[in-house]
Amino acid sequence: MTATTAKPEVFTRKASGLVRVMSPYSAFIYNILTMGLIFPWTYLWAPGALPGGKLVEGILLATLIEIPIAFAYVWLSTALPRSGGDYVFQSRVFGGGVAFTVVMSGFVIWILQWVALSGWLLAYLGFAPLFLGLGATMNAPALSGLGVWFTQPTGIIVTSILNAALALLILCSGFKNYVKLQNVMIVATMLAFLTTLVVLFTTNPATVPAKLDAFAMAIAGTSNFYQSAIDAVTAAGINLNPPFSLWFTILVAPIAWTSLQWATYSAQQNGEIKDARSFKSQVFILVGSLIVTGILLALLAAGLEKAIGTQFLYVAGAGYWSLIAEANIAGFNLWPPILAVALTASPIVVLLIAFGYILNSHQIVHNCYIGMTRVMVAMSLDRLLPAWVSAVHEKYHTPVNAHVLYFLASIPVIFAYNLVPGWVGLTLGVTFGCGYVFIITCLAGALLPYRAKDVYETSPGAKYKLGNIPWLTILGIIGSICGFFMVGTFLFAPELGVLGNWNFADFPKNLWAQIIAAGIIIVSAVWYLIVKRAQRSKGIDVDYAFKEIPPE
Repeated sequence: MTATTAKPEVFTRKASGLVRVMSPYSAFIYNILTMGLIFPWTYLWAPGALPGGKLVEGILLATLIEIPIAFAYVWLSTALPRSGGDYVFQSRVFGGGVAFTVVMSGFVIWILQWVALSGWLLAYLGFAPLFLGLGATMNAPALSGLGVWFTQPTGIIVTSILNAALALLILCSGFKNYVKLQNVMIVATMLAFLTTLVVLFTTNPATVPAKLDAFAMAIAGTSNFYQSAIDAVTAAGINLNPPFSLWFTILVAPIAWTSLQWATYSAQQNGEIKDARSFKSQVFILVGSLIVTGILLALLAAGLEKAIGTQFLYVAGAGYWSLIAEANIAGFNLWPPILAVALTASPIVVLLIAFGYILNSHQIVHNCYIGMTRVMVAMSLDRLLPAWVSAVHEKYHTPVNAHVLYFLASIPVIFAYNLVPGWVGLTLGVTFGCGYVFIITCLAGALLPYRAKDVYETSPGAKYKLGNIPWLTILGIIGSICGFFMVGTFLFAPELGVLGNWNFADFPKNLWAQIIAAGIIIVSAVWYLIVKRAQRSKGIDVDYAFKEIPPE
């Protein structure tokens, strides 16, 4: 007789219930939309905070820095082509304690802030420019007034909740329906983006002052806006012709990275991407989308500089960064789509730009839900979240419970984002939180060939080595260093205004963002320890799950 030992069954079930309905091309498009061609802050944040920094060069530098990170995710995705992305990668190398704490704190909790931001983008950069532009070009004050409403807290909250609810309904009806909608989203977004580029590159800079003055008069009754804005910014002591700064050009990169870091986000739903184990497909999805988006964002920066000039770009940046009211129109910062709308007198152009920005803004709440529900499903399969969280609808093949839970969790964040004074400042840790997830995942990649040798050696990327050193290890180390530099600048460069004020003399007033970021990490770690102990009391050791590839 031979004694045998049964391996404990720790997964809640043997199959995730998710199906592969997204093609590599759709995943490529998904990442472009997730990186946000419409994300505007680089174009005002950088000129406002970093005088003398070069915008185009900084964006291209961010793209270059993200490349080794994206390649590390290529190797990891082909080795572990399962939904749950960063959580799966980290947990199979470092175990559940590190992975749950890092991904729950840095992604699942912090990305609720992005749900609120999606609504803000939709209202502020979608509907507001639409109605402001139509009001100005059609001489319709009522439309301009509606546009202003979309910039107010009530308008943004209503828009945000309806935006999130619509995404919930679409995603609960099946992931394949989102994939179909995405085809419309990318066409509209690219039309809007290319229209904006055409407007900027074909605008005669000599006509800009008169066009901005006419736009300001039409929507706000402000006369001589252009010169008044320059005078106000100059009076505030801001140099509109600063000398070149190499350091500030480098610091532009972390700002652009807040968009470009999401080139790897499709990894969260690897279990629903066809050919996810294909090395070629993952390079196309992750690295290809990064390079395309980086080039397009740099082109937009060049178009802005060509149309309004570097000097007035500093004026627009001062309206955003230094809160100089005269540099804004009706309290509205001069974001790229607003400038493009102001520089054209065509309602058709206004509609093209607004429609694309509206759809890309709406897509952002979809990617928040898609990515985080898949992470939650993976955590639930590993028994770190309740089993009902990972329940997948038999007909629609989508985690309905996780979607509803994440939607409900986002509602208070939407209200806080728009109503709590100083909320945005208190939650600046979102940049730090999301950033450290990428760093730890790159480190997991570097160690995968050694800590999960069986998984790595059967992966398509195992054959790529530099001598005896796996390329994944090299890229993982380089990627983690690059990510640490990006996150570190937000932590220690006060010019970026995020987490750089470490003057303990004013504690705790000036350190609440850091305290909140640290608190979320601690809560997530304690959460893991409580759940692990609860499962052990039932005779289940969750550590066994992290030694296996998750169910497909």
